[in-house]
Amino acid sequence: MNDKVNELQTRYLAKNNYFAVSTSGTVYRRDTWESYGFCGNFVRWRDIVSDADRKQWLKQAENFINQLDKPEDWQRPHRFCLARYARQILEDDNFWENLVYNKGIDDEYIYRYTIISRLKETALIKKLNLLPDEEKKQLFILRDWERKAYACEDVFYSVNCRESFYDFLYDKEIVKKYYEKYMKELEDFKRNDKLF
Repeated sequence: MNDKVNELQTRYLAKNNYFAVSTSGTVYRRDTWESYGFCGNFVRWRDIVSDADRKQWLKQAENFINQLDKPEDWQRPHRFCLARYARQILEDDNFWENLVYNKGIDDEYIYRYTIISRLKETALIKKLNLLPDEEKKQLFILRDWERKAYACEDVFYSVNCRESFYDFLYDKEIVKKYYEKYMKELEDFKRNDKLF
């Protein structure tokens, strides 16, 4: 787990068995630490000055996550693969940004990061191909919560990475019709919701 995930696990306003709310009001799943959505009408944590406001905010966060149902894909192996891949894309984005602005980057760091990134992708491809057929099919279902949380970077990447996942699969015939249906549904979703 990376530092960001560790920070999320220790710094939250409210949590239950399935969700945690960060100080920014972002709701995270506690199985994969993906963004699940936003706890509405939040002010910034640093702008709260009184204890009464702080208690009210904590109560609001707690009430919000207690209204959420257990995610239908809770602790499923395919969900872990999607979350891991999205997290890797975000780490790579951060790496490239650091590289552009030369923030503490040297040849050894670049080489080390590149090798580690490749190894992580190789391990993920292996795990993906070892999923049971039913779990592979689950990869290509667009969940309602993903539609709602699509603006979150990690969810955006996990929704859009299915094309790469399809390419990563050795036996594509098992999921071909599910993949094609998913891609059509995703295109309809993007077009109808005018996301871009």
